[in-house]
Amino acid sequence: MAGVIGLLTCEVLEEEVAYLLCRETAVSRIAVLASEYSESFRDFVAAYGGRVQVLETLDGFEPSDGLDVVVRVLKVALHMVKENLQAGVRDAAIELAEKVDVLMLGYGMCGNVLEDPEGLLTEVEVPIIVPRNDDGSIIDDCVCLVLGGTEAYLKQVYKEAGTWFLTPGWLRHWETLLVKELGAKDIPTVKWIFDRTGYKRALMVETGVGEPETYRLESEKFAQTFEFYLEGVEGSLYILQRELEDATTAVRERVSKRG
Repeated sequence: MAGVIGLLTCEVLEEEVAYLLCRETAVSRIAVLASEYSESFRDFVAAYGGRVQVLETLDGFEPSDGLDVVVRVLKVALHMVKENLQAGVRDAAIELAEKVDVLMLGYGMCGNVLEDPEGLLTEVEVPIIVPRNDDGSIIDDCVCLVLGGTEAYLKQVYKEAGTWFLTPGWLRHWETLLVKELGAKDIPTVKWIFDRTGYKRALMVETGVGEPETYRLESEKFAQTFEFYLEGVEGSLYILQRELEDATTAVRERVSKRG
């Protein structure tokens, strides 16, 4: 099947995206737009046995005879400022839409910043596929996405309200997000904030992505830093998988209409 999916995601989910694309037999070619935020994605694709074409720009991109996925990785901390995330996603989507048949968002609502993706992306003239819960509602954020949905997230919050969720991506970028971008002076300041807001549990979301021993050690280090107790829970990538399948179906329908 010929066609092109454009996939927008942030650095927190890049390993999950790479893992999924490398396992998806329907995908003929993985390409990524080069930027300072795309290098790790290339490494993850290689680590999971795939090959990635690096595009300096989209100007010379030509579709293959199969299903291509063109990935754009955005800066992890964009969502710290609502307007920055909206502008970053909108600009990247408009750029990708010129070359793709369908746009797939590797984002949830991110604190309601992206609660109306179709409204935000009115200039995008290709179908937009977003990750959704089983009831059709848009996934709240990347944690809900890898847990298997908002219901699974709420179950853990009901168990322990003071839970900080850990994924391999969050562990790679937590200092950027919690110190540099949050504006905290240092890690002790972040710990003081955690203490005052009642956080006490670090929860590893285990989806099969990431090197298990490294993930465990980094999680233990994070938990020790903030004096949290550490637990694990089985996660799932089925929502992201389903989104990719929906995007593939949308490509097939769009290409079919073109004849």
